[in-house]
Amino acid sequence: MKQSSVFKTCYLLLPILILFSSFQPVYAPAGNLSRLAKLPRAVVESSGLELADAPHTYWTHNDAGNAPVLYQINEQGKLLKEVTVPNASNTDWEDLTKDNAGYLYIGDMGNNSNKRKDLKIYKVALKGGVKTQEIKFTYEDLPAGKIAKEDRNFDCEAFFWHGGKLYLISKDRGASRYAKLYALPDDAGTHTARLVTKKELPGMVTSADLSPDGRRLAVLTYGKLYLFPVSKGSTQFLAQQPQVLDLPQSGQVEAVLFKDNRHLLITNEEGTLFKYTL
Repeated sequence: MKQSSVFKTCYLLLPILILFSSFQPVYAPAGNLSRLAKLPRAVVESSGLELADAPHTYWTHNDAGNAPVLYQINEQGKLLKEVTVPNASNTDWEDLTKDNAGYLYIGDMGNNSNKRKDLKIYKVALKGGVKTQEIKFTYEDLPAGKIAKEDRNFDCEAFFWHGGKLYLISKDRGASRYAKLYALPDDAGTHTARLVTKKELPGMVTSADLSPDGRRLAVLTYGKLYLFPVSKGSTQFLAQQPQVLDLPQSGQVEAVLFKDNRHLLITNEEGTLFKYTL
């Protein structure tokens, strides 16, 4: 082939190469996932997970349509405490996170059909009597009117806290398979979730958590866990290419939590508590 023909072919192929190279995760070997326990009978659809005050204990909650209750469990699956959240309802609780002051945030933001107008996050203080505040919000890029099926990317079932803000990650139910990252103030009131960025991400996002040192973001999907490296002091959480961890025989996983910088806990809707060692 003539040199000019080679250059011409490469030029024509360049857009295709860019398209297929836009998402280049690094795959990790399987085998680090282990089953810890069966969840207590009261936890019928675990959908969120967060650290509790006592060592090796955790808060979790049920999915949509259940009672507005937080359940404290340990790593043996024992139910330690039930806390009813006052002035709250469980329309579609999807994830849990916690800030440095000890407030728990419950994401009542499940939006399967992309039609909800009452999206909110409950900010809960557990010390000195349970007190509840509401963070109501909408998305800045939400179109007016009905959302076409292929554009349904306004269901956020994953979020985490960092530096006075809540960061929400969308579960793309449309055609593009992009995860959108939004930022939202963590104080009570009515706010607009600002679109920070979007990232090509195969699979539907069900939960997320930032490591204690802020250097890794775990993004959970069905059957896989994406670990995004985060530069020190950065809030560009989805900027780098992720490491992909397979979660074989894990069922419908719905919640992920960094226990510490090397160990993650995961729950599924079938009632199993897992541990993943990095």
